[in-house]
Amino acid sequence: MKAALPKYENLNVAYKLGGDNQDIRDLLESLVPRAASQMRKAAPSFRGRNEKETCQNIFNYIRQNFTYVVDGKEQVIKLPSALLKKSVGDCKSFSLFTAAILENLRIPYSFVYTSYNSDPTPGHVYVQTDGPDGGCIIDAVYGIFNEEKTSTFKYRKKMNVRYIGSTQSISPAAGVGECGYYKQGRRIKGVGSIGKGKPIRKIALAPGRGVFLALVKSNLDGFASKLQKIDPAKLKRTWENIGGDYSKLVKAIKTGASKPARRLGFLGLLRKRLKKRGINGVSGIGAASDAEVQAAIVAAATALGTALPGVGNVAGATAGAVLAALYPVVRDMVAMTPDAEETDSLIQTPGIVPDAEEVQTATQGPETAPTVKTGVQFDLQRSLPLVAAAGLALYFVTKK
Repeated sequence: MKAALPKYENLNVAYKLGGDNQDIRDLLESLVPRAASQMRKAAPSFRGRNEKETCQNIFNYIRQNFTYVVDGKEQVIKLPSALLKKSVGDCKSFSLFTAAILENLRIPYSFVYTSYNSDPTPGHVYVQTDGPDGGCIIDAVYGIFNEEKTSTFKYRKKMNVRYIGSTQSISPAAGVGECGYYKQGRRIKGVGSIGKGKPIRKIALAPGRGVFLALVKSNLDGFASKLQKIDPAKLKRTWENIGGDYSKLVKAIKTGASKPARRLGFLGLLRKRLKKRGINGVSGIGAASDAEVQAAIVAAATALGTALPGVGNVAGATAGAVLAALYPVVRDMVAMTPDAEETDSLIQTPGIVPDAEEVQTATQGPETAPTVKTGVQFDLQRSLPLVAAAGLALYFVTKK
């Protein structure tokens, strides 16, 4: 196979200065055809007797031949020829290398973008094939074949298999690749490290869950009335997935549904933002991608802090992360919201008291603290104060 490896092209192209997280993902996906072209001759050498064996061959090769080193301020995506020449890269370059082989072998796959903290913005990427049995997970950074670290948020981008060495860079930018994993007994510096493979969402999202329960109990925007119409199994699964106690949610829905709906404007604001993205009507909202809906939710959540005075900075801001995590349910509620309720701003709604038990689970103390830097972040919600507040929540969790 060595003779078939692509020749290093010795290129270094700046893709975009001051790029954001979306720019990084766009660049990664746009480089697939060129990467596939570079690996055209080498790809057949990775073919196994079946899809799983092929994926194992790719995984083993990356683990044995490349060293994981996270990018710094400048985010770099290496095409296969550059990765093979330098033998050093991060999850973006590993994923592109994997995709290039799968493209040539005509194996359908997805890029999987994940986050491991309360910020829904992805901080890691790997590849999963889209076979009939769920496919194979190829995440050489995690280091265990066909397994993945439990994530707080996950987005799958299915790629159309096409057939059609250098380096492409983006500088400076919030990055993909600082995954917070442990490798060969040594902790790799990164964002969202959660220790022994367990998600922190149950604790870090607790203040936001408390606010959500308060919104339901008050039936703001008809939250409780709308939740009654959603499939209970779906609602239970989604709520428990972010660490919530379903019995508490059921109780909150019962309380809220007994009251007349009060106007907050969140669902109307979200509906209007989705319409600006070209997503309109029940069918349009239902067909929108998860990432589009989550991005709109997070953007709309910027106003929650001022619309719900008295709930506290951490609780109010992390409510945005909770709403983003509950996007399958929020999507349904937006679809039930009439056009007449579309708005550009939220209505101030005092008197909302977050569930004290949920909030205390996370903070164990006052809701003020010094600014805490949580590392390089994706920029899905560019101007969102949620990131800073979510960082405060993590601070309270880890300040021991």
